[in-house]
Amino acid sequence: MRPGLLFSGDAVIAAAIGLAMACGAAHAGSAQDYYPRRAWDAFNGGQMNTSILVFRDRNRNGIYDLGDRPMPHVAVELGKPNGDTIMRWTNVSGFANFRMSVLQRNLEVVDPGHYSFRVVPPPGFSVTTANASQDSDYVASPGTPGDMIATRTTHPVGLAADLTISGAAAAGARISLTGPNGATAAATVDPDGRFSAPMTSGEWLVEVSADGATERRKIVVGEAPVVLSAFSGKGDPAEEPLPEQHIVSFDDLLTTSGVFEIPSGYGGLNWYNLVAMHQRFTDGPGYINTTMSGEFIAYNSSGHPGQVFSDKPFDFTGAYFGVGWNDAEGETLVLKAWRGDQPAYEDRLVLSATGPVYFAADYRRITRLEIRTQHSWQAAMDDFAYRTGP
Repeated sequence: MRPGLLFSGDAVIAAAIGLAMACGAAHAGSAQDYYPRRAWDAFNGGQMNTSILVFRDRNRNGIYDLGDRPMPHVAVELGKPNGDTIMRWTNVSGFANFRMSVLQRNLEVVDPGHYSFRVVPPPGFSVTTANASQDSDYVASPGTPGDMIATRTTHPVGLAADLTISGAAAAGARISLTGPNGATAAATVDPDGRFSAPMTSGEWLVEVSADGATERRKIVVGEAPVVLSAFSGKGDPAEEPLPEQHIVSFDDLLTTSGVFEIPSGYGGLNWYNLVAMHQRFTDGPGYINTTMSGEFIAYNSSGHPGQVFSDKPFDFTGAYFGVGWNDAEGETLVLKAWRGDQPAYEDRLVLSATGPVYFAADYRRITRLEIRTQHSWQAAMDDFAYRTGP
């Protein structure tokens, strides 16, 4: 094409196609062209994560072993060489990730030097692995994904809930708690009618005495705090417990990651507006943190009240409860039960997304149980326990 000569659009396209064909014909690609080796001594400008794992130490042995679960929505601070800190939450797999790159200067780890990690446990949780704070030196390493590596990697950090037994009783009631070693402790009832005492794992006898009457309950404390249903103040219940014990874990309703309305007849009871799903079907950390057995969890659909009911009386003995979303931290769960049309029981407990409480109910011979939240957030539920008769 001569200088100054203008082509039409079609002519330009045709010329470009012809040039591409000519170049293609003149320069066939080689294996080295198509499969180049990386220049290992050069910075590549990529990035990678440097991470720390936080897990729920279910057996409290200070070791990340079989049976332990990742713990999402735990705060982890990264301390930088210049003294600044930045916080990230652990994700659904329990990892707090910090992005690392030498050339991408807007990430969290960009300069070689000394960095520290600090896991900040949620209220009511303690570190079991004695390594909440860890540190390492980071050095430049051209050719690695982020052009930088840590000279020492982090170790998993275990958390476990601080164990307590709490409940409601009449003002002035005397609370006696006898533990698995036979030692007895007392708890004080607050002016608002609540009491709470620290516990260890194992079977406890709780005795509440008021106005000459004493109620006794045996409670097994496991890996979660226990909240007792309200004491009546009338002494031990007149009705004997029903003989056949059951626990439904919602793991045999579905095998995929979908959502499944719990059908009437499941476990021999009828269900309304309660849904089962895989714990990771959503991003809600409370669903993962409340799951106690298997991989599936139940919740009240769309945060609206759910019900469990039966024509034949049953005893509701307890379940693990949490709240599905961290935005609902401190949501109140309201449990009500009826015998026919007559109200029989009512309790309230505070929920968390960081881990469940076990509600140890003593609801006997009921025909309907309502599960609702005060502000219409989803309450996660696992290992629903009850008794039936012949």
